[in-house]
Amino acid sequence: MDLTYKWIALAHRQYQLYLNRQLAAYGLSGSQYLFLIHICREPGLTQDRLPVLVNLNKSNVTRSLAQLERLGYIRRECHQRDRRTAAVFPTPAALAVYPRIMAIIADWDASATVRLSIEEKMTLERLLKKVVAATREQDAEEAAVSRAGQAQAGAGEAPA
Repeated sequence: MDLTYKWIALAHRQYQLYLNRQLAAYGLSGSQYLFLIHICREPGLTQDRLPVLVNLNKSNVTRSLAQLERLGYIRRECHQRDRRTAAVFPTPAALAVYPRIMAIIADWDASATVRLSIEEKMTLERLLKKVVAATREQDAEEAAVSRAGQAQAGAGEAPA
């Protein structure tokens, strides 16, 4: 049996290629659409929440938001309650392209699962959710170990 990563990586690569082709007409890439989905669904969400929502580090989020701002898809305002962060809003251009993005995603989902029965689709979704939950748990554990090691190193101790 092949390792799971191979199939997940191949599916992800195909999805990214598809998104890049479909979104190019809007000046977007496969790495930017997810930001627009969250921002259109929740106008005014803070820039600090996006790294968690899209599973990227803060510097990648900042860079992507700057690109979306240059493209005219978002605008950032100083957050009213927390001046250290920005509230992010979709522009009319983002709201106009949002339904098309959702249709592009739905089209890929339909074509990627065309050979699966309804039951198989449900099983696939259930199993992928389990894989994601396991990898998130592992990531959280590794992050905790890393933080503990950094704290020990900062205190002058060698990590265990």
